[in-house]
Amino acid sequence: MHNAKDAHNLVQHKILMLGDTGSGKSTQILTLPGKKFVYIFDSNALLSLRGYDVDYEEYLPTTLGMAVKSLSKDVKGDMAKSRSSDVYQKFETSFNERLTNGFFDQYDWVCFDGATTLLDLIMDRVLTINGRFGTWPHEDDYGPQMIAFTNIVRNMVAMGKSVYMTGHLEVRQNKVTKKVKTQPMMTGRLTAKIPLLFSDIFGTDVDIDAKGKPVYRIQTVPDQDNSIVRCSIKGLEPFEDVTIDWAQPVVGQGLGGILNWERKQLGMAA
Repeated sequence: MHNAKDAHNLVQHKILMLGDTGSGKSTQILTLPGKKFVYIFDSNALLSLRGYDVDYEEYLPTTLGMAVKSLSKDVKGDMAKSRSSDVYQKFETSFNERLTNGFFDQYDWVCFDGATTLLDLIMDRVLTINGRFGTWPHEDDYGPQMIAFTNIVRNMVAMGKSVYMTGHLEVRQNKVTKKVKTQPMMTGRLTAKIPLLFSDIFGTDVDIDAKGKPVYRIQTVPDQDNSIVRCSIKGLEPFEDVTIDWAQPVVGQGLGGILNWERKQLGMAA
């Protein structure tokens, strides 16, 4: 039988970083201590990482159908030139091979940037399989998408590595209570299920200070507007400044600095 008092040196974090585009989610990857591998699904992510020591692979949509389709039954719409997408299939094959051949053993962090566009790639594949690539998804297309995404995240957090995933937030209003709720931009029940797999869920934002300079923050404590936030690191402020000073070494600043601070609090080397 195990006792939790013996787990005080457990510092493998499973981080889900949620926020608007441009709020610094991808950039915080650079601050993480140790060797990093990033799966890039967002076409803008590499612009944030370029020039730094980060291994990566990109899986981006290639050609998407732009033909206009009608949602009306039995109305086919314009003929689409793009008939299929195999981008997710290529990622799935590579990821499964690396899970089994020990590829990730050399890394301290495995990152997925980002969840929103990965879900789009999965749906592209579902529609391809169903012969409707480029059309609006049907209700029964979302089930396979949710299962595939859940399995990816479950494999990701089971690797025995620190993991980092980015995603977006959206605001939804309850039709009955009219209460507004902020939640991950994910399909259906994933908004509740996926956060359960992460040890830390941070919200990101950016503001301009009195000198006209951007200030990037992460939210570490839930509030009425952002109840999804959860943090396993003791002693942090509700909002932590993670702005990067680009004139200094990037590793160990921002989120990386918080993680190093935690290790020191636990009596471990940063």
